[in-house]
Amino acid sequence: MARMVDYGSGECKTTFSRDVKRFLLLLTLVFAFTASAQTVRITDKPAGLVKGVLYVPIAADEPVQRLTLFINGVKHTEAFGRAVTVQVNVGYYIRRLRMRAVGYDAQGNIVGEDEMVVNDPRPPFRVSLQGPMAWPESGNVELHANVLRPAEIAISGVDFYVGEEKVATSIVAPYTINVDAANYPGAVYARVAARTTSGDEANDVLFFGDRAHASTDVTIQQIPVSIASGKGPLRLDQLLLIDNGTPRPIENLIAASDQPLNVILLIDYSQSMLEELPVVKAAAKQFAKTLLRPQDRIAVVGFHQQTFWLTGWTNDWNNAAAAVDRVKPIGETHLYDSVIEMLYEAQKRPGRQALVVLTDGVDQGSKFTLDHLVHYARYAGVPVYPIVKNKSLSRWMKLGVGRLQARRLASIAEDTGATYFIIQSERELGNVYARIAQELMQQYQIVFHSESDIADQWRPLKIESRGGQSLRAPKGYFP
Repeated sequence: MARMVDYGSGECKTTFSRDVKRFLLLLTLVFAFTASAQTVRITDKPAGLVKGVLYVPIAADEPVQRLTLFINGVKHTEAFGRAVTVQVNVGYYIRRLRMRAVGYDAQGNIVGEDEMVVNDPRPPFRVSLQGPMAWPESGNVELHANVLRPAEIAISGVDFYVGEEKVATSIVAPYTINVDAANYPGAVYARVAARTTSGDEANDVLFFGDRAHASTDVTIQQIPVSIASGKGPLRLDQLLLIDNGTPRPIENLIAASDQPLNVILLIDYSQSMLEELPVVKAAAKQFAKTLLRPQDRIAVVGFHQQTFWLTGWTNDWNNAAAAVDRVKPIGETHLYDSVIEMLYEAQKRPGRQALVVLTDGVDQGSKFTLDHLVHYARYAGVPVYPIVKNKSLSRWMKLGVGRLQARRLASIAEDTGATYFIIQSERELGNVYARIAQELMQQYQIVFHSESDIADQWRPLKIESRGGQSLRAPKGYFP
């Protein structure tokens, strides 16, 4: 005989409601515990380009008594308590800043950390393991993994080990576990491995007690280089690299065919560029058609007082050309601000990058100065190809400042391993774009290692070929 259940009865509804409330309360407690599991937290981490003054809020839980903020390994601020907002003068000479917040207990032991990287379009994929100074004989031990990664990388899981025994896997941030110390008596070290959905892995090791251990980190540098004259192809055994006066071995030579290319066409849409647009459109179409392979991407971006993306990253050269005359020129030219912004955007793309800038060369109203632009062009390491109209150059020269201004714009190209063009009229643009496309199609990437603990400053670089070619390469780099 079938039984009929009345889900609408008051008793059933009351029992169901109590169960749901208990479940929700338990779920809330679980989330509350998870959210507070990380002892020290930087609670606001900016994702874009930062300039001027940055406020860094830091919060902590017991047993933290004192908080310290380190910037690029140097102590910046120290404060007692569990909450502080630190004012950091980032300034306008944009560079990568690694900010690390450390919490100490009453005895001066490190009990928690958090970190972020500012002004790094593609932060390194890295994991750091945090835990006690010494392994106790009993009780719960909290281990926390702080994962730093580019935005496009997804974490599939973080594995925790005591010694070489795997003890837990965490799949959601914050990556924190608790271990019964008695199950691992005399533990010497713990290890963590963060895995991505694409199969990459980052590791860190934490030693307990006063056992000394040493490590030497190296940083991979990738430098664009192209053949200015002479016959190719380049050969690895014929290349010589001098890094800050010291010869270094080249680990790899990557041909253009082995990496995708990402190019931004940055076009001046100030009032003075109105008559050039039809020619620019035709030249941009031919440039994209010549250059793009299936794996390559181009973006057309305009600027006057601000930048505006006329296309996203696309492989469609017809779409790229059609976008050129969608906006009518107007207003001032924030040249320096726009180039710095696009250098930052270009670095987010994997593979090779290049920035091609068509402008009259006159900046009006930028917050950044030419000095700031020269610095950041070097820092970004993206080849910059300025194309400047000669009419503007002539006007500058009459004012007595043209030669210096033009020379400094040219130095941006030379410092980044590119070349510059000063054209008499817009009709020359097609040939200029063709030369740039040809250079990018036969560009190489040189890979070598430098120490990660060297100062964050410009390092002179010289690359030569014993095969008879004259090379175009950056004059230096920032590590």
